[in-house]
Amino acid sequence: MNIELIKKLNILYVEDEIVLRDITSSSIESMVGTIIKASNGQEGLEKFACNKIDLIITDLSMPIMDGITMINEIRKNDAEIPIIITTAFEVQSKELQSLSKIDKCIYIMKPVDIMKLLQSIDESFKL
Repeated sequence: MNIELIKKLNILYVEDEIVLRDITSSSIESMVGTIIKASNGQEGLEKFACNKIDLIITDLSMPIMDGITMINEIRKNDAEIPIIITTAFEVQSKELQSLSKIDKCIYIMKPVDIMKLLQSIDESFKL
């Protein structure tokens, strides 16, 4: 795992569940550069537009704007940014499967295992 790379990253973390967002972000914040948090896809898009983001971690099912819509909007401006999708559901939709294969997306199941998340962050830069 490239710890030096991870320590320099600006990560956008989009999660509507407050407790999960706080626990996950506080678990990794000492190991990464900066974590910018958003509570839905619309807020995530706004923060993406206003900040230099190296990697996105996002939930799928959120109010206001879901994760897939947010990802599709971000891909219009940045086709290469690594994205880690966290979901409580088995990934079965064709849209999600195609995202993971061609768009530098990795998906991991909730509840998020912090070591798996860190490994996924590292792996996302090798895709």
